[in-house]
Amino acid sequence: MVLDSMRSKVDPMLLPLALKFKRFNPDFISYLAIIFAALTGVFYYLSLPYFLLGAFIALVLSSLFDALDGRVARLQKISSKRGDLLDHVFDRYADIFIILGITFSIYGNVAIGLAAIIGVMLTSYMGTQSQALGLKRNYAGILGRADRLVFMLVAIILQIIITGSVLVYGIKIDVSTILLLWFAIGGNITALMRFRDAYVALS
Repeated sequence: MVLDSMRSKVDPMLLPLALKFKRFNPDFISYLAIIFAALTGVFYYLSLPYFLLGAFIALVLSSLFDALDGRVARLQKISSKRGDLLDHVFDRYADIFIILGITFSIYGNVAIGLAAIIGVMLTSYMGTQSQALGLKRNYAGILGRADRLVFMLVAIILQIIITGSVLVYGIKIDVSTILLLWFAIGGNITALMRFRDAYVALS
């Protein structure tokens, strides 16, 4: 979506911070990113307001380190396919950790959470599959990874403020459930859009 298309504009803004981390191995920064992602899921699962605040902070740090590892690698001139592989695998595990934390929290819904994971995984798969087939990496669609991070940050704050829920056809709906539902719908739509783009390009 829009946020994924702004990567080239955001990258220069990371330079001052990346310079401060230049002495660190980029893989170490990647490890920090996934550790904070796992903490985000754990804090969300614990669900109390101060744990949700902890989830917000952990998600900010995870997102920051995830953006920094590649920038630091380029500064050190050690960018590699191995590092790119590590980054993509960690990103997927980070998505799973966070969504599972939301799904099994007191706010989540297991069925909708499962659909959300499917949508997110297929979105990422179709983006990288295009690249594997010799096309450009596809960031198109209505719900890229950058968009998901922003939606999650906003949802955490809203969940702290809006603690109530409503029943719709026997399903408890709250801020977190709406977030998972959007990941399920938007993720699968995005995956199909990326599949269409690749299919047309290969034709």
